[in-house]
Amino acid sequence: MARLLLSTAEGTQAIDLRPVNSLGRHPNNSIQLLDKIVSKEHCIVELRETGFVLRDLGSLNGTYVNGERVRGEQALRHGDEIALGSTRARYDDGVGPMNFALPAVGPGAILRGQPAPLVQATAPLAPPPGQQQRPYPPQPGYPGSIPPPTSALQPSTPYGAPPSNFAPPAPGFPPPAPFGAPPPARPPFPGMAPPLPPTRNPRAATRVDLLDNARAIGTQIAATTKDFLPFDQVVSDVAQLRVDYERLRVSWELTREIGLERDVERLLDKVLRALFTFVKADRGVILLKEPDGTLQPRATLRRDGSNSPIEVSSTILNHVVKEKAGVLTHDASQDFAASKGKSMILNRISSAIVVPLLHEDTVLGAVWLDSPALAQFQQKDLEVITSVANQAAMHVQNTLLGIKIQQEIVSRERFSRLLSPNVAEQVLSGKLEVKKGGTLVPSCTVFNSDIRGFTRMSEGTAPGIMVELLNEYFELMVETIFKYEGTLDKFMGDGIMAFWGAPAVQEDDAVHSVMCALEQMSVLSQFNRKRMELGQPPLAVGMGIHSGPLVAGYVGSSKALSYTVIGDTANVSARLCGIASAGQVLISEATLALIENRFEYEELPPAVVKGKEKALRIFNVLGLAG
Repeated sequence: MARLLLSTAEGTQAIDLRPVNSLGRHPNNSIQLLDKIVSKEHCIVELRETGFVLRDLGSLNGTYVNGERVRGEQALRHGDEIALGSTRARYDDGVGPMNFALPAVGPGAILRGQPAPLVQATAPLAPPPGQQQRPYPPQPGYPGSIPPPTSALQPSTPYGAPPSNFAPPAPGFPPPAPFGAPPPARPPFPGMAPPLPPTRNPRAATRVDLLDNARAIGTQIAATTKDFLPFDQVVSDVAQLRVDYERLRVSWELTREIGLERDVERLLDKVLRALFTFVKADRGVILLKEPDGTLQPRATLRRDGSNSPIEVSSTILNHVVKEKAGVLTHDASQDFAASKGKSMILNRISSAIVVPLLHEDTVLGAVWLDSPALAQFQQKDLEVITSVANQAAMHVQNTLLGIKIQQEIVSRERFSRLLSPNVAEQVLSGKLEVKKGGTLVPSCTVFNSDIRGFTRMSEGTAPGIMVELLNEYFELMVETIFKYEGTLDKFMGDGIMAFWGAPAVQEDDAVHSVMCALEQMSVLSQFNRKRMELGQPPLAVGMGIHSGPLVAGYVGSSKALSYTVIGDTANVSARLCGIASAGQVLISEATLALIENRFEYEELPPAVVKGKEKALRIFNVLGLAG
């Protein structure tokens, strides 16, 4: 019977193969691999007419047979060595001679710093009844237990040297591959052609850009930061205690540096500089997610102090954002050598750490750190940087939230000066949209008022007194406009322009406009009585109202915009105001058609106004209908 031979902490373990065998970290697999570099559903070994075939399921770190990555599927032959993450296995077809040794187990078999088996087989391991299990020769140099991993805070192992926690390799086999790198090519099984050496793309000059849109991610290590465990669970785990302490220290120093910063650009620059004190990165970029979902660089830093642009891989960034997990690669040029697309990762970049700026499960952006040195970063660097990135994300979120609140305060104040309180609240809450640019309004009622004889009155009065008078007058008039849900357009000297029907539209906008004008006359009468009691002259005001189509929207420059209405309707309203006598509220025939019989009015002689060839029918509103 065909089997997979795997190395575990307990020794050699053989697993009989079913017709279909799934391998991965998830417990639902028929062969569960307790290897944190292996994908949840990594690969499948299934029986075909010609024998067993291995099919990769698009795993992040890939599946290798005899040192070559499986692209799709590959037939297995007796003695083939299979590598999945840090897991090593041999394929035994149950027929060929057992004249090969098992590979040494890698550090991926260690979880939380404690010895643990590499494989947990959910399928029965015992041979079927009547079939005798073949003895497997002992493996020289393979220990009965796995030594604990090196402390996460110790210096990096020099590239090319075996880590201290690697078990000695079996005789006849080269040392295991460095942690996180693809397995090196193994001596071929007899009769098998030697694998071709991997090719490397030429390195090019760097530039700032997001590239590699269509590329598959090569061999990398993907991981997330461990949660802080209760003290009684880690009291005996010195390595984990050191990592947790480092995370706390880094977070505290970062908070001290950026806690009071409220400018996003300076905040990100401080975060990037702080990260450079924790890891040996040569280049760094912090990107934030824009409203359209794209990632845009907001802060860059090079250890050499130069201003040369930095390129980052959009493929890795998209993966990090999608999976909400960090990525560590020890040799990017090797990992991406199989890519046929132009890769800036090959541009003097070997080691890279990319982590998301994650706040409450929301990705705000990403942190990119890289170096041209091979195996520059360690697993503990990924954990610490992920922890720092989460801390930084909280500060970024708070800063962006503070900016948003300030913008809303400014917007609320601005809208409150133009719109009635209830309409302003609808706009600010998003229930009512006010778009930049113009929007055609089929029917809008425009109101204009003007103080009669104001120029003559101001000739003999100090400017300060006239400004105070206008402020008192405008305060009363605008309050009345907002009472009847009108929109204030502008003040024109001593004149006021307002309109009904934009941005909020109601059926009785014209009625509200005329009622507002009548109440303004009543308020003005009370205001004049107080002025006369003080020996001051009263104010005389004329008003004009017209209804019709116009364009409403923002007008102005990028620095100063105002919400207004433009069109012939606004012009006719201003012309009616110009011919109105003191105390008159003149309306057009179009407005009269909208207010029905709710007001008493008198028709005046037709008036010729500027811009109109024919005389207009005009009406003076006297009050509410009895």
